[in-house]
Amino acid sequence: MTKRVLATLTLLLMIMPAAYAQEDAPPTVAIIRFGSLPPRDISEGGILDVLESYGYLSPAENRILEERVDHAGENLQIIWGDANFDFSNIGAVLDIALDAEPDVLITFGAPVTLAALNTTLDMDEPPSLLFTNVRYPYEAGIAASACIKPDHATGTEVLTAYNYVFDALLEQAPDLQRVGIIYSTTEAGGVHGAAEIAAIAESHGIHADQSGVVSVADLRAAASSLLESGAGALILPVDSVGAQGLPLVVTVANEYGVPVFYPSLGAVYYGATIGAGYSRYYEAGTNIGVLLAHTLSGELDIARTAINIASGGGLGINMDSADTQGLEVAPSLVQRADAVYRAGRTVHASPALRQSIAQHGVIIPLEERQEKDQALLQSLYCTDAMIAEQQAALDAASP
Repeated sequence: MTKRVLATLTLLLMIMPAAYAQEDAPPTVAIIRFGSLPPRDISEGGILDVLESYGYLSPAENRILEERVDHAGENLQIIWGDANFDFSNIGAVLDIALDAEPDVLITFGAPVTLAALNTTLDMDEPPSLLFTNVRYPYEAGIAASACIKPDHATGTEVLTAYNYVFDALLEQAPDLQRVGIIYSTTEAGGVHGAAEIAAIAESHGIHADQSGVVSVADLRAAASSLLESGAGALILPVDSVGAQGLPLVVTVANEYGVPVFYPSLGAVYYGATIGAGYSRYYEAGTNIGVLLAHTLSGELDIARTAINIASGGGLGINMDSADTQGLEVAPSLVQRADAVYRAGRTVHASPALRQSIAQHGVIIPLEERQEKDQALLQSLYCTDAMIAEQQAALDAASP
């Protein structure tokens, strides 16, 4: 055997293990969010719990990842990214994530989802993109309809029933004449949510003053201006700026003795007088976890998987805020509340809320969840007829 052949064989032996190791490397998932909010933390926990059910994570790895630290496990590698509510950070955070060549990107909120979509659209082999906690995905430009969207992307749209929170507002203040709306001008959820709230107010003969903001730093001035103009209540649509700065808005409202309404039950834990709206964030996380698990196994055709809709409402009351504002909460609201918060703790929780809380962190064995998970996947399958119907509706609506 010649020296050249021996050298070639030696080189091959050196290369082959590395190639096999790369081939056998576990898939990588990057989880990116615009900023830290309690609902997103809850949804992330739901994703991790489903991954444990499917055997991608061990219980110990689940505990490690709960701290949002990058971790390379035997079956899965997860890396985290957070833009810290700064739009200028999103690009850099995505670049870092994509440098790791993830198999799947999971994005929280419309700003990060839209940026991730625009970044990956022109890739020859883009990572699968699963999004959650997104409102108004069609108005934001993330998709055209539930089934007509980029082939590598799908996720969950959270419906915000502003009628629900407005009903609570009118139940509390039936003689309300003027309401103030604070919204983020940089997010579809803020812009369209504010417009929806204003339209509902108008339908009830209530004047709606609107104040658009760009950052949390703008919230104090916006709230003060609306309250000086005579707003008898403040209401915020769900967007990242308002969610992050809600305690600041409440502080200003307390100075004027005016209640703050927010379209999410959990907002009462951050000062909102009354929170009425979506609260199933753990369920939103588990649903994305199911899509993720089946994407990792190669069983999910994302191009044929419709955008899921998450809905459901709950009512919460913060008695501490109400007391500070000199507000006597309507007995009918107290009677039907899912959560009543006072002195730093929940003093009342409805059976439905207790059951929802009890699900958090409970790892359901795979054999017990498979039937329900398959039903979810089947419900989201886009047939040719569905795609044709949605395309026809879009064509009819276009000018």
